Amino acid sequence: MSRSWLLNTAWMLACSREAVRFNRATRRVAETQAEVLAAILRANHDTQFGRNHRFARLRTPADYQRDVPPSRYEDFDALIRQIADGAPAVLTREPVTLLEPTSGTTGGEKLIPYTASLRKQFQRAVAAWIADLFRARPAVRRGRAYWSLSPALGPQRRTAGGIPIGFEDDAAYLGALEQMAVRRLLVVPPGVARLADLEAFRYLTLFCLLRAADLTLVSIWNPTFLTALFSRFEEWQDRLCADIALGSPRPPAPPWDRLAPRWKPDANRAAALASIFRSGAATPEKLRRAWPGLSLISCWADAGAARFLPELRSLFPGVEVQPKGLLATEGVVSLPLVGREGAALAIRSHFFEFEETESPDGCFRLAHELDRGGRYRVVLTTGGGLYRYQLRDEVEVVGFFRRCPLLRFLGKSDRVSDLVGEKLAEAHVQTVLDRLFAASGQQPSFALLVPVLGRPPRYRLYVQGPVCDPARLTAGIQTGLEENPYYRHAVAFGQLAPAELCVLGSDGPPAWSIYERQRLQRGQRCGAIKPAALDAWTGWPELFEAAARPS
Repeated sequence: MSRSWLLNTAWMLACSREAVRFNRATRRVAETQAEVLAAILRANHDTQFGRNHRFARLRTPADYQRDVPPSRYEDFDALIRQIADGAPAVLTREPVTLLEPTSGTTGGEKLIPYTASLRKQFQRAVAAWIADLFRARPAVRRGRAYWSLSPALGPQRRTAGGIPIGFEDDAAYLGALEQMAVRRLLVVPPGVARLADLEAFRYLTLFCLLRAADLTLVSIWNPTFLTALFSRFEEWQDRLCADIALGSPRPPAPPWDRLAPRWKPDANRAAALASIFRSGAATPEKLRRAWPGLSLISCWADAGAARFLPELRSLFPGVEVQPKGLLATEGVVSLPLVGREGAALAIRSHFFEFEETESPDGCFRLAHELDRGGRYRVVLTTGGGLYRYQLRDEVEVVGFFRRCPLLRFLGKSDRVSDLVGEKLAEAHVQTVLDRLFAASGQQPSFALLVPVLGRPPRYRLYVQGPVCDPARLTAGIQTGLEENPYYRHAVAFGQLAPAELCVLGSDGPPAWSIYERQRLQRGQRCGAIKPAALDAWTGWPELFEAAARPS
């Protein structure tokens, strides 16, 4: 019996207690959610936010909804800045152990406070998922895994108050026992993800992966992460084999002593890989023979990520792909269960509300009040101090596991474009364009940023009107968009190409007419059509092509 089998089985058994609790909770959704909310309010009534909103007097979810308004990040921004400066008991009685960066709406970056309670809420969902997956797919337990749950956004920083910004690695989401098991099962050391040089990151990741003949599980966020990772696989094959035989990568890759203990030379593995690579087989067949035990890839598969699944499946045609649940920096919404359509609401993690998408006045339902086929926007209350936080993620109820809703992620609402996890918000794009046009002293009559599908995809700014320095404008667009750390990482890693500019000729049809006509065809009322800085529809390039002249 292998060491990996024993460690994975021990991890599964450790997670089984939470899985049992989750399964019980699926029969009593309303009671479970009320208990989660009561615990959060009880723990945080004596905080700046709790006193202002009378947490001590709130007894039921209805009380909570009456006295605490729905919120967005902007409502917490000043309070989080107090936390960053070192102020205690602002949103939570528990100390904030770190601030995790994610993409912002009006700005490029927002910081999400993490406490011990929030991490436990994440751990509950992860435990229920792992127990279900390892029990239903025992082949996954036979070997080791590669985990990359979120983009590595550079080295850790600290706020003025000394609070770390950013997790050291993905395993930090887990509990102490789970971290110990995972780190012994990982084929890529956590330090690799923090490399600033993306070329070195790709190479070292492939080096570690190819060393591991016993790879059985890959857990990533977007399918494009793997396709971008393997973009230079064929080019690097010989060098990778030579370095595996030596036991460490040669320059220009960083020395291993900065990342992990030095690997031992593995001439046998190098020879086996060299034989596979010289076979002349196509890349998918080479990968199958390199990792014969790889049985499952966990990744996003809904909304914008769905369009990139075919390329991933063609790269690993015999490997099962399990769609992830909805996992955000702010909290975990759902977790996948083998054999179930959609993903189960993480009812033991946070308190959830659901705003009906068709309701203009904001009608909020609780988890036990959802309808099959209903579409809703998710609202979170977490142990990290976000209260009635509007996540801007839209979901559809595709069924129920007992009484627990099964959800499918539909995409971002509120004008957010998300091809590969970059989560570009229109308000941020508008800020970037306003700044650029003000600096140039010019104001085009039309400016719209749109996604352009391709290999890799990218964003393109269509402008109509005077543009005296296209190169400078293009560079400014890219610099401004990179204020969003997820966008910056996606471009650096190769999931997205840099933004580009396309000037629409003044002698062609007015761009606004093209935009207005298409919005009408998509069902929008004429009086409701307003200028936009960003539109996530992928059909715009085709419409603008006739009027465009590349800059």
